[in-house]
Amino acid sequence: MQTVPGTNVYIHVNSDEADRVMIDPAHKMEKMKEAHEKVYAMSKAYQLIENQLAGLSYTGKEVVGRDMYESWFQIEKSIMKLDRIFNKVEKFDARSMTDPHNHHRRERRMLERKS
Repeated sequence: MQTVPGTNVYIHVNSDEADRVMIDPAHKMEKMKEAHEKVYAMSKAYQLIENQLAGLSYTGKEVVGRDMYESWFQIEKSIMKLDRIFNKVEKFDARSMTDPHNHHRRERRMLERKS
């Protein structure tokens, strides 16, 4: 049963339900109302998501001063350095589980270098 001409929205029902829809106009109107509500809710959801995605897209370049650019560049470099250190620490801690025999030796060597 097609809901509204031109919308390409169909209600799929079993054969008993289809017979009832064909015979009972009140039941048909109820099913149509339910389908319209669902289609409206779905289209609103798509519209909301489309509007949210439009706000996330890149629209154009902003002019940034040299001092601001240098500050952001230094911040990015610092973040990359911290990421490298964090990855080294994570790798070191993971080795304590995978290679416990050599972990004590590595830890002792690390503490010697630290001191």
